[in-house]
Amino acid sequence: MNKFYWIITFFVIFIVIALAISPEVYLVACSKGILVWATVVLPAIFPFLFFTKILTDLGVMNVLATKFTIFTSIFKTPPIGAFAFLTSILSGYPVGAKVVSDLYENGSITKEDAFKITTFTSNSGPMFILGSVGIGLLLSRRLGLIILFSHIIGAILNGILYRNHKEKPTNIRFSTQSINNISFQPAELMWNSIISILIIGGYICIFFVLIEMLNYLNILPPIATFFSSITGINSEIFVAIFNGLFEITHGCIDIANLQLTEFTSTILCCGLITFGGLSTMMQAIVFLQKFQMRLGFFLKQKLTHTIFSILICIIFLLIF
Repeated sequence: MNKFYWIITFFVIFIVIALAISPEVYLVACSKGILVWATVVLPAIFPFLFFTKILTDLGVMNVLATKFTIFTSIFKTPPIGAFAFLTSILSGYPVGAKVVSDLYENGSITKEDAFKITTFTSNSGPMFILGSVGIGLLLSRRLGLIILFSHIIGAILNGILYRNHKEKPTNIRFSTQSINNISFQPAELMWNSIISILIIGGYICIFFVLIEMLNYLNILPPIATFFSSITGINSEIFVAIFNGLFEITHGCIDIANLQLTEFTSTILCCGLITFGGLSTMMQAIVFLQKFQMRLGFFLKQKLTHTIFSILICIIFLLIF
């Protein structure tokens, strides 16, 4: 057994003890997570999970994708990548990851294609960026639009950055599906979508509890104070950022409550939304593991996407 095994073991034991000592605190946090999932995530994502799965399994998108040959020129991926990209920017996390894994699973793309497509399809959606963050938290449709377009343009630049990425030619799959030989099973599709949305909800609740635990046990505040002493930035900003690195909704709410300048609040929210947070990443990895997505590569491409989005966001804020 390696050191990583024991680190994880002691960390989980620590969490269990913390939950047992103050269950009432974490019950409230878990309830908040369930509320966010039920009122924000479920209605926004579930229909997309269900209907995109139908389109993918029917092979319809393989036919329509032939019209998007520009994707082959720009990203060096099959035209079907356009379907994953459009779906990801319409529906948000983690639907893009789910679509990419479905395309790989049914043989529409290779493992190398899947890695490339992931670099520009790990996106948040307009309902969250514009509705929840822009209008709901920052009280500005303009700022919501700036974050949204910064996020999307950042994804495109990210895809271009990794267009020459190479993977070992293992598990290469070729599509043999056609509309005529598809076995269409609505019950299985519904079950698949239900399991996926429950997995997403489970991760949201777990990370809401972890954030509450780290703050309740006074673990995050001293770390924030340390970074504050080095940079001279308010420690509350670091607390909000750390919370957002675990769960983006929580972090964006904290940033909005700090009443910072429009410029600062928008940049911070843009960065957190694009990076996604551990909760969103774990949701995506559940689907991306079908083609052995490496965590190191996933984190790397999320970081570069975040850098692109922040830089574009700064430019937009200076112009508009």
